[in-house]
Amino acid sequence: MTALSTRSFYIEQVRNVTVVCFTVSSIVDPNYEYVSDELFELVEDVTANGPIQVVLDLGSVRRIDDWGLAMLRAFHETIESHGGTTILCRIPQSVATALNSAGLKDSFKLRETRGEAIWSF
Repeated sequence: MTALSTRSFYIEQVRNVTVVCFTVSSIVDPNYEYVSDELFELVEDVTANGPIQVVLDLGSVRRIDDWGLAMLRAFHETIESHGGTTILCRIPQSVATALNSAGLKDSFKLRETRGEAIWSF
């Protein structure tokens, strides 16, 4: 069931897991601000309604820069600070390479598929 749709992603609620499916093809400096604003509006909803279990489906994201990586990390850390968990899934090779290059791969829980991510909780 789709609960919310924005310019940069849509939300599906599966079991007690909030699945964020990005619709943008890049998270880079020119669009970083609106993607970040939308994502952090979601934090307020997710943390208010618990349990805080979030899957970020990156399947459509083909490019990400340092701004985008910083946003993912800040989102992840914010969810964790509220006692929640974030899992990234369907990570394109270009995004995986950026995570590796920035030394962030081990900072996130990663899964191959959306189903695997959802059932990890």
